[in-house]
Amino acid sequence: MVGRPLYALTKTFCVTFRLFEAQLHTLNVAHFPTWSEIRSAFPKADLSDKKGKYVSVITSLMTEFSWRFQDFSAIDIEIKPFLTPFMKNAEEVEEILQFELIEMQCEDSLKNQHQLLSLLDIYLSLEEAKFPLMRRYAKRMMSLLGSTYVCEQIFSLLMLNKGRLRTKMTNDHLCDVLRISTTKLTPDLPAILQAKA
Repeated sequence: MVGRPLYALTKTFCVTFRLFEAQLHTLNVAHFPTWSEIRSAFPKADLSDKKGKYVSVITSLMTEFSWRFQDFSAIDIEIKPFLTPFMKNAEEVEEILQFELIEMQCEDSLKNQHQLLSLLDIYLSLEEAKFPLMRRYAKRMMSLLGSTYVCEQIFSLLMLNKGRLRTKMTNDHLCDVLRISTTKLTPDLPAILQAKA
């Protein structure tokens, strides 16, 4: 599943950069091997003047990254119950989901499956009649988490295919190019050619 690793990676990246920033403020170079080697080779060198430069680079990266993934922080409260449905307190989720979440958490068979199946498979295994709201919620969360990558991929392909050198390409042709470029299907060209012959 695309969503869970993407969300976890963005959170991990942000926390890691906060750690780097804090350690650089105190000149703790445990995670900076090159700087550690320089300190070992030149123990009397004063590196505190370089500290500000590196801290500003880390801070700038954190700011840029936070801006690019600001949507995640805006929907953080909604994502957490999706990622950890068996550990979330029912009072912390939307009221419309509370009864179904409680029922889901109290079913031992679902808890056991949680240890064995992926998150996607857990939500797919929920009975439609018994958990309609949780299934709809899961679909919404899965589409949110996977759509960022797809949108960026399509935008990059659009810019590549509809540049100033290809201004005569029609919108219909562009739509076809984008559809072919983003599909996961692989056509069986020999069979298609054989059928045309």
